[in-house]
Amino acid sequence: MGAERAALAAAKEVPPQPSAGCGGRRPGTVRGVRRTVAVGGEERGYLLDAPAADGPLPVVLAFHGFRASARGLRWWTGWGRLAQRERFIAVHPEGHEGVALLGTTGRGWDMRPAETRDVDFVRALLDRLEQERCVDRRRVFATGMSNGGFFANLLGCALADRIDAIAPVAGALDLGSCRPARPMPVLLLYGRADRVVSADLIAGARAWWARAGGCGPAAADGGCEHYTGCAADLVYCEGPQAHRWPVGATDRIWRFFEAHPAT
Repeated sequence: MGAERAALAAAKEVPPQPSAGCGGRRPGTVRGVRRTVAVGGEERGYLLDAPAADGPLPVVLAFHGFRASARGLRWWTGWGRLAQRERFIAVHPEGHEGVALLGTTGRGWDMRPAETRDVDFVRALLDRLEQERCVDRRRVFATGMSNGGFFANLLGCALADRIDAIAPVAGALDLGSCRPARPMPVLLLYGRADRVVSADLIAGARAWWARAGGCGPAAADGGCEHYTGCAADLVYCEGPQAHRWPVGATDRIWRFFEAHPAT
């Protein structure tokens, strides 16, 4: 994508913003280690992958789908392996129990602005990471699959002061009256054969982000649609897949994140 190549070049000139953890000891490499953080009177878990730091590292938060798990998403997407190769911190948080979706209940995530339990969890998790590891606060990103994609979509508005770009996969919706604290770069991925999340929901999310960013019409760009005139990039990529993580999506999302640090 031509626009993304230009953005990648510009992103390389944006200096990191070191977190408090950059001033202390430098932690070593971790691969899929389970950690917990206390928030709202409960212990919330997450899996952590990170290379040894010799400077501030980006963070990718990846949220699993409904009735799924952090370990399953880590396995299928390869974020943990990519974190070691590309030198960033990958975090796979665990959702909370009791989420009602699809006529049943299970582990999952909040999706709407009035719901704050999981946003509070992510805020506490980022506070912990920034204290314990050397984090680049200009490069903190969120993605997720299905219900996790809906949550990443929510974070793009509700936690725009801490998240620098989002990439929901197979899950996003109109966020109503929510107002992001700053323009949010957004990459939306969806499959035409998806029979779990309706195309109408994704269309609503696209329209909402276009309004939030003051965008003009979308233009074709490398097989995707890149909205024009936005305060922050809005890109929509639709493939032939059903309700699943698309082949190549992890690398595609990472390129988008690399190109969109906070400035």
